[in-house]
Amino acid sequence: QREILDILARSGPVALAAFCREWRVATDTVRKLEKDGLVAITEQPERRDPMAGRRILPSFPLALTDEQTAAKALVRAAMDEADAGRRSPPVLLHGVTASGKTEVFLQCIADALDKGRGAIVLVPEIALTPQTIQRFASRFGSAVAVLHSQLGDGERHDEWHRIHTGEARVVVGPRSAVFAPVENLGVIIVDEEHEPSYKQDETPRYNARDVAVMRGLCEPCAVVLGSATPSLESWHNALSGKYRLATMTRRAVDMAMPRTEIVDMRAEVAAHGTLPVFSERLVAAVRRRLELGEQTMLFLNRRGYAPSVVCPKCGHAERCDNCSVGMTFHLDDDLLRCHLCGAFRKVPETCPDCGAPGYKYSGIGTQRVETIARRLFPSANIQRMDADVTSRKFSHEEILDRFRAGKIDILIGTQMIAKGLDFPNVTLAGILNADSGLHIPDFRASERTFQLIAQMAGRSGRGATPGDVLVQTLSPEHPAIVHARTEDFQGFAAIELAERRELAYPPFTRFTCITLRGRDQAKVAAYAQRLADAIGPSDRFILGGPGPAPLEKTKQDWRFQITLRGASAAVLANAIRQGLAAARLPAGVSIALDVDALNSL
Repeated sequence: QREILDILARSGPVALAAFCREWRVATDTVRKLEKDGLVAITEQPERRDPMAGRRILPSFPLALTDEQTAAKALVRAAMDEADAGRRSPPVLLHGVTASGKTEVFLQCIADALDKGRGAIVLVPEIALTPQTIQRFASRFGSAVAVLHSQLGDGERHDEWHRIHTGEARVVVGPRSAVFAPVENLGVIIVDEEHEPSYKQDETPRYNARDVAVMRGLCEPCAVVLGSATPSLESWHNALSGKYRLATMTRRAVDMAMPRTEIVDMRAEVAAHGTLPVFSERLVAAVRRRLELGEQTMLFLNRRGYAPSVVCPKCGHAERCDNCSVGMTFHLDDDLLRCHLCGAFRKVPETCPDCGAPGYKYSGIGTQRVETIARRLFPSANIQRMDADVTSRKFSHEEILDRFRAGKIDILIGTQMIAKGLDFPNVTLAGILNADSGLHIPDFRASERTFQLIAQMAGRSGRGATPGDVLVQTLSPEHPAIVHARTEDFQGFAAIELAERRELAYPPFTRFTCITLRGRDQAKVAAYAQRLADAIGPSDRFILGGPGPAPLEKTKQDWRFQITLRGASAAVLANAIRQGLAAARLPAGVSIALDVDALNSL
C-alpha cells in the first residue's frame, strides 16, 4: 500500500483502470486505501475525441486575392446585418474549383468567433474526409466539433455536449449538423451546396441547405452557399436578387485551370469494333504520368465488376427477385449483388432458362476498371476507392493518407473521390463514362452530369504542375459535356434554365413527388389512379401520372408515382391534402410525399 501511495504522490491524479493495469494492482486494494481515507476516487468525464491520434498542425490565415477579398467583404456585410438584428439574404459564393473558397470560409468563421459568435459548416457526407476536417481543426483547434455518421455513440454524445455547453463554437458535419445547438450563431456555411445528399430520402424529408437558409432568417445569422457548380435553384435565386452573389473566376495562387479534352468514344468503337474501357489517349496519358512520377485519378460512378450478367444463348439476364433491376457481378467475392436492397447470391453454373453454361459479363464497374488497369499498368500502385472497400471505419482515411504520401499512383473510384479532395501531385483526371447519367428519366440529369464532370476535373492540377482532364463520352456534343470542358457554368445554366422555363420545371415551379408503394401491384396501381383523380386536373398546377416509378419495384414493393408542378407549394399541398381526404389510403399501401423532390426515380 505504501508503494501505491508513493507512486500516486509522484504521478498525481490518474485514471483508476489505467493505474491498476499499468502497476498490476487489484482495484480492491485501491478501494481499501480510499476506505481508510488515504486516497480519493472520484468520477470525472473523459472525452471521447473523434480526432484523437491525428497529428494536426496549426495553420494561419493566408493573403487573399482580390476576388477572395470581395467575397469575404460581402459575407462580412451579411454578418454585420445579422449582428444588428436584421435579416440578411444568403450569399451564393460561386467560385471555380481551387479558387480558395475554403480560405474565405475560414476567415469569415474567425471573424464570427472574434465577435463571440459560433459557426456551422455543412459538407456533403461523401466529402467529409479527414482532410476537410483537418482544415478547420488546424485553424480553430479544440473549438471545432465534428458530427457525422461514422462516430460512435459515445463520441457523438461528447461532441454534442461540447457544442451545447459552448466549449465547441465551430461545428463541422453533414446535413444533420444544421440542427446543432450552437448558441449565438454568427454564420452557417453550406459547402458544395448543389449536392443532392443534403436532401434526406426518408421522413423527415428536409433539405439541409434550405433549413440553413431558414435558420439564418430565424437566428438571424449570415448564410453562405458555396459551390463551383451551384444548383440551378440557387443560381436562379442569385440572378433574381433573392440571394447575393459573389464570384471567384480564377484559381488561387496563380494555379492554371486544367486542360480538358473530350475523347469521342464513337471513334474508338469505329477503330476497335467494340467500346473499350480505356481509350488509347487515356492509356498514353496515364503512362506519361507514371514516367513523371505524378498521380492519376480515374472516375466511374458505378461500383462492382459488371452491371449486366446475361446468358449469350437465350438472353436471360440475372435480375434481383426483390427489385426491378439487374444484379451486378462483384469479382471480390464472386457474387451477384443488388445495389438497391442488398440481396446477393452466387452466379448460377448454368442458365436457369436454357441450361447453357457460362454467362456474358457486360458493362463496367470500378472493379473491372481496376482489373484492366492492373493489366495495362503492371508497375503502378493502384487502389480502388468505393463503397465496397470503405465500409470499415477509417478505411476512407487510410486510403487517402496513402495517396497523399505518394504510395498510390492511380486512384480509381466513384463519386467519393470527386469531391473535397486536394492533392497537389494529381496532374491527370480521367472520367471513363461521362454520359452514363445523361439519359436517365430525370429532368436534372444534365445538371448532375455537368456538376460531376466539373467537380472531378477540379481534382487535377492543384499544385505547381498544370493538370489535364480526359473525358470519355459517346455524347461529345451534349451541352453538359461541352460546357463542363471549360467549366463554363454560366453558359450551361443559361441553356438549361431556358429549357426548364419552357417546360415549367424547377426553379420556375415547385415540384412535389408522391410515391405509393405496396406488395400488391394491382392494389397500388388502383389507388394511385383514385388519388390522382381525387387531386384532379387544375389550371394552377400540372399533374403528372399516375404511372409506375422509373424504379418500379424495390425491396419487394411495387412503386407508383404522381407528380405535381406549380408556382406555389401551398397550392400543391392543399390539393394533395384534399385528394387524400377524398381517397383514403388503403391497408397495404404506404405513401411518401416529397416536396421539392431531388430524386424522382
